[in-house]
Amino acid sequence: MTAILPPGPRGPLISIEGISGAGKTYLTRRLVRDPAITATEAFSERARAGAGAIGDQILRAMIAAAHGEHFLRGGYPGTETVLLLAVKTSDFEHHLPLLARGQAVIEGRGLDSTAVYQSLITSPGDLDRAHAEARAILAIAAQWRPLPDLTILITDDVTTAIERAEQRDHRRFTAEQMSIHHQAARLFSLLATDYPDRYQTIDRRATSMRQAQAHCAEWITGLRYRLASGTAAR
Repeated sequence: MTAILPPGPRGPLISIEGISGAGKTYLTRRLVRDPAITATEAFSERARAGAGAIGDQILRAMIAAAHGEHFLRGGYPGTETVLLLAVKTSDFEHHLPLLARGQAVIEGRGLDSTAVYQSLITSPGDLDRAHAEARAILAIAAQWRPLPDLTILITDDVTTAIERAEQRDHRRFTAEQMSIHHQAARLFSLLATDYPDRYQTIDRRATSMRQAQAHCAEWITGLRYRLASGTAAR
């Protein structure tokens, strides 16, 4: 049975997307200073947690099977895509009570990240096919849980973002991994064009994090008002 958002006034469901090193986690931490905003934990934090929800258990199993591989690749991309969709569905269902109480919920590495990276893993070097597969993955996901009300895409110079991620994680990406990130940046932009009603883009090259936080707060406040008044699309 499809998991649905509660009827009537509710809080907004938000995802913050972008390639590694774009600043998703940093921006999310600034936004959750507002007590009316909650965020799902980062994958790395969930991997160290206890038993947790079923999504956490699936994620830990995937991390163990991937043996530290950056994209959680354990050699079974189809299975891994389905499992990641299960994680994101579990995350949504876990936060349904908060949404029903009017809380805003931010998902990091949301459905769009899953669609982008898993499609590139299965169709390396073929952006057109990956684009079609990413849209198909989102359509499948939407049968089991809603897409976000708002998707905030953070863009940046890809090389700069990769260097930032390497410094943060104390590791070097391989040439193949860097190529995937470059393709991912292009694919995220294509999805932003495909879904203009839910996407907002922040370019870090022209926007400070303080400005980005202000933009996001404004978008979330506007969305919260529309949902409370029943004028939002979902």
